[in-house]
Amino acid sequence: MSFRVAVLEFNQETNTFSKLKTGFRDFEACHYFVGAEIETHCRGTNSEIGGFIDCCDTYGWQPVYTVAARAEPGGRIEEAMRQRFVADLHSALDGERLDGVFIVFHGAMCTETADDAQIQLLEVVRGIVGSELPIAATFDLHANSAPEMARLLDIAVSFRTYPHVDMAECAHKAGALLERAMRGEIRPALAIRQPPMLNGCNDGRTTHACAMTELLEIADGIAARDGMLATSINAGFYDADIFNTGPSAVICYDRNRVAAEDAEAEAERLCRGIWDRREHQDVQLPLDALPGIVAAHLAKDGAGTPLVIADFSDNPGCGAYSDSTCVLARLLDTGVRNAAFGALCDPEVVAELIAAGIGATREVTLGCKIDAEVGGGPITVKGRVEAISDGRIVFEGPMFQGLPATMGPSVRFHVEGIDILICSERQQMLDRNLFRAVGIEPSDYQIVVVKSQQHFRAAFGPIASEIVEIDGTGLSSANIGARKFQRVRRPVYPLDHGELG
Repeated sequence: MSFRVAVLEFNQETNTFSKLKTGFRDFEACHYFVGAEIETHCRGTNSEIGGFIDCCDTYGWQPVYTVAARAEPGGRIEEAMRQRFVADLHSALDGERLDGVFIVFHGAMCTETADDAQIQLLEVVRGIVGSELPIAATFDLHANSAPEMARLLDIAVSFRTYPHVDMAECAHKAGALLERAMRGEIRPALAIRQPPMLNGCNDGRTTHACAMTELLEIADGIAARDGMLATSINAGFYDADIFNTGPSAVICYDRNRVAAEDAEAEAERLCRGIWDRREHQDVQLPLDALPGIVAAHLAKDGAGTPLVIADFSDNPGCGAYSDSTCVLARLLDTGVRNAAFGALCDPEVVAELIAAGIGATREVTLGCKIDAEVGGGPITVKGRVEAISDGRIVFEGPMFQGLPATMGPSVRFHVEGIDILICSERQQMLDRNLFRAVGIEPSDYQIVVVKSQQHFRAAFGPIASEIVEIDGTGLSSANIGARKFQRVRRPVYPLDHGELG
């Protein structure tokens, strides 16, 4: 029997503290594929939909391609954008006979009309396909998973790696469970619980032994029990001021073999593990540490591979503006002569420098155009235009390997020994091809600064002699106390103290 399975993606991580809104143009900058375009662009990629297509090949499913929309993390989704997506989804599904649905979520998306865009969309989907059809979904491990979502969803599987190099693998796991559900072999259900925490699980890092890797081992032990289908640990996303911000434990179980209360008890046990490790967090270095770190690296004999510095507080992957200057200004003060910095988003400066042309020398006011109070303020620099690009790339990987992306029109601007990648569209520096779009080969530099927090490690780790994370005054600073939370549940750690109930 060949099952007909619809696939859709509505995927963005929402920073509710951002002044920006996320509209159709922002999705276009990543991708907004409709119908057959989905397979054309996603087959063979290390993405959730790439993994779904693999499942179609493996199980003989007939795919029903609807809409695949992904945007760079940013502010709330504009209502007009949400309605466009829903209208396109209705058009794709009207009159279709389906056996299952596969959804690609982030899990921390908010719209102008809902704090939990996942539940909002699931209610739409259930209105189209009914309450009995099995629905499987994949999630980023930074999802803010509300317990109420369990009433609308049958199967949930989250990434296990950060950087997220297991996107397709995650889809394979969710797809295998969906196949079993459509065959009637299992009756999947979810138990979702949250400890009273805004952050935890060491923010989900898995590049070294830490709280997250310990929690995954505990989750694997639960998953090995008869009737347990999948266990997920979500670190949550604390740049969202919503009720359900924070870590969660998500257990997918077979109702034929596991009682709901037993699954809920195991989810609570995972929450206890998250709570007990609440203070196990990596620490980022302050701006004042940067000059000494750079000097020490340059003093090393034969420092042939770059020191990679993460501009932690201005990570567009958390919805930050990607235009802060605090780290760049401090780097300029060091007098370094062979450094690369990127990507700083300033479309006004890009347009000015493109108009000037390659080889032109210009003095420009750079950065902090969205909010001059965040990230150090604009700085005036003088430099030379070295390269111009349309900013279009294909991700080399391992993250998003094979998927297209764009930074918009971009330039390489050389300022006092630093090659600065300035772009027109925010894009987290998680792939070396982003630098290469303007002729920067990262391995050729002594110092490489990337606007990212963790994802950069997958691509830049192999070329780095050392990696350091520098926290500044950007929108995604590790300083949780700098955020004015108003909507989160209380009491909640670390804003409040208390015990797990």
